[in-house]
Amino acid sequence: MRRVYLISIISLLAVVLTGGGGSQVDLRAAPAGKENLEMCITFDDLPVVRVHDRIQRLMITDDIFYTLEEFGVIAAGFVVGDNIEGDLDILESWLDAGHTLGNHTFSHPDLSEVPAELFINDIRKGEEAIEKILVAAKQKKRYFRYPSLHTGNTFNAKEAVADFLEAQDYIVVPVSIDTDDFAYNLQYEKIEQTGDSLKIIQLGNEYIDHIMERLEAAEQLSEDLLGRQVKHILLLHANRINSTFLADLLAEFSALGYKYISLDNALTDPVYSMPDTYIGPKGLSILERLVKTDPDMLPAREK
Repeated sequence: MRRVYLISIISLLAVVLTGGGGSQVDLRAAPAGKENLEMCITFDDLPVVRVHDRIQRLMITDDIFYTLEEFGVIAAGFVVGDNIEGDLDILESWLDAGHTLGNHTFSHPDLSEVPAELFINDIRKGEEAIEKILVAAKQKKRYFRYPSLHTGNTFNAKEAVADFLEAQDYIVVPVSIDTDDFAYNLQYEKIEQTGDSLKIIQLGNEYIDHIMERLEAAEQLSEDLLGRQVKHILLLHANRINSTFLADLLAEFSALGYKYISLDNALTDPVYSMPDTYIGPKGLSILERLVKTDPDMLPAREK
């Protein structure tokens, strides 16, 4: 299908010109079916990924906000404390716009590579970095997402962190659609330095195709495992490529019939309460974790 990036081209021209373990639940009884497609949009590594100039950080945030408002999206963002760099006002703007914020640790450590105690201390430090603004915004719930979706490659590490999060009343937020948007963003940054707008538009098309392929794979796995569509949770990052092409991406989802829902709404899907017994170094979606937990859930042709 041919795409015309009208909104993105306008944004791009502006850049060029300026130089810049649970109980048993009945999964198949959940409400979302093929006729009622729902998705929560989430962003990792807030405030902004790999950008340290304040003006550019504000511009990226504003571009994302404009698109979210245009499509009526109430999103969730997960903050890396070390990324804040004094720009708490950027995070406050997320809360002021009605979006949800969560803890993504302070320094983005990998639980597959560091001791559980160090990882837990980093969670605490990440919490301290955002707790005041959450209290001021009266966001009572605490949300957490594991960096790289890595939940531990040993039983002891996995259990230690999970027990800590439960004791601190954290709600762990998995995803059903994982993406490699970070890799496309690295390409975007390199091309942007050359000022080649045509290559950026070509990359944008490739990026949208990648996301749609990940969505299709998640939809198929959801049907194979559960006989229905889950309330999907999409993982993106607050980065340059999404500030430019998010509108095109959401337009694709909308054309398929997706409605955008809040994080709390998405988490009512019982799939996110299923036991996760996967132990290993891979960053997996909740659907992939179900396969690791119980391969018999898949049809024989998929095993």
